[in-house]
Amino acid sequence: MARIKFDNPNEVMKFHAQESWVPVVLGGIPVAAVCAIVCVIIALPMNRMDLLPYAIAASVIITLASRLPHIIDNWKTDVVVTNRRLYYRRGIIKVRDHVCDLTSITDIAVDPSVIGRIFNYANVTIQTQAGDDDFVLKEIKNAYKMRQAINTGRDAAGRQGQQRPRTPRQDQAPSPRR
Repeated sequence: MARIKFDNPNEVMKFHAQESWVPVVLGGIPVAAVCAIVCVIIALPMNRMDLLPYAIAASVIITLASRLPHIIDNWKTDVVVTNRRLYYRRGIIKVRDHVCDLTSITDIAVDPSVIGRIFNYANVTIQTQAGDDDFVLKEIKNAYKMRQAINTGRDAAGRQGQQRPRTPRQDQAPSPRR
């Protein structure tokens, strides 16, 4: 669940996303393959196939250790779209927070990779009116739904900010013109 607390009690969460686990897992496959090949190359000339389970266990540990920073970073990333703002929080020790009003967002670009299209994740670039406040959300699950939630919230926030033209009530007579 989201670790983000809202300042305004009128804010309602419309969308919550995290980074996809697919790149983390797929990134570990080459490391595991190299470790397994090295273990087999070492075990075969020594004619010690009884060491192979230990070698495989070592390759799994090395793979997990190499992916640990990515796992932790992925685990502690939250993106929340409310009816007013976009919240982005990433990290454990070095926590990076980004809050952006939906009305200040000018463009949302969703950029999926080939594997991202298969597993439903993409990089999302958020451009704001300030221009220097642009940021990229990496490997976000359901990126197209997030873009839709932001656009819907941005349209609703824009409608709330506009004043409706005043019309005379039906029970009141219109004021006389001079």
